[in-house]
Amino acid sequence: MSGIIVSILSRMLVGATPLALAGVGGIFGERSGVTNIGLEGSMLLGAFGAAMGSYYFGNAWMGLICGVLIGLLSALIHAYLCVTVKIDHVVSGLAINIFATNLTVYVLGAVFGNKGNSPAVATLPKVDIPLLCQIPVVGQIFTNLSVITLMVPVVVIAAYWLLYKFPFGIRVLAAGQNDQAAETLGIDVGRVRYASILIGGFCCGLAGAFLSIGNMNMFVRGMVSGRGYIAIATILFGRYNPIGVTLAAVFFGLVDALQITLQGNVAIPAEFIQCLPYVLTILAAVLAEMKTRRGRKALSAYSL
Repeated sequence: MSGIIVSILSRMLVGATPLALAGVGGIFGERSGVTNIGLEGSMLLGAFGAAMGSYYFGNAWMGLICGVLIGLLSALIHAYLCVTVKIDHVVSGLAINIFATNLTVYVLGAVFGNKGNSPAVATLPKVDIPLLCQIPVVGQIFTNLSVITLMVPVVVIAAYWLLYKFPFGIRVLAAGQNDQAAETLGIDVGRVRYASILIGGFCCGLAGAFLSIGNMNMFVRGMVSGRGYIAIATILFGRYNPIGVTLAAVFFGLVDALQITLQGNVAIPAEFIQCLPYVLTILAAVLAEMKTRRGRKALSAYSL
């Protein structure tokens, strides 16, 4: 039994890593007033860029840099379309998702002659957390972790401080709450939104790189598998707070680990178990929205 629990918790960390990174990065764009449902596409492009960089340079760290740069480029496109051109945010996000899906498949076929996956590439190193890995039984959870998993606490703390302890965070909140008032105070709303969206692209690049060269050793067609949309749910569930988003990502990571463990061990169709994380994602989004609406009604009643 202890072995099963340790296995579930280890898989939970693996599942939570890309969700936490993409979710925390996505907070900034949402807070600044730019909705980004293109997290899925940015993660996919980041994963593909990381695999391609690792393949051509023969170095996983160069792959990581390539993945982050591609994530930033996708975010820059979204920022240009939404902030400069001012098209609908949802349309821009959907376009990025569709573009990423088709581009990665096309390049896979054109370069490798295989539209399903890339060849094996160099991967990022796995590390053990000192002291924690020596704890009996549960110490196994803190062994053989990707370096990107260890980056998650750093990213979360940095995001929290940036949002709540630095002037930039105040500017982000002001741009999202009332852009006209922010402009009156001398805040360049466009620049703040560009920076916010780029932060999200950076984090999505990290999340994608984790999938292709952190957790695996290749890029697989459609390997993000809806994680970008689940990351959006973590933003709602976590109330736009980096710590809350991370806890929501851990929850969804736990659900994903449970569905992997349950497959083949219970008399339930595998297809039903596989859809469990997405069903809970829908429920979490609905509950978060209902809670937000109740809060708005209470505030409205109080103001009257």
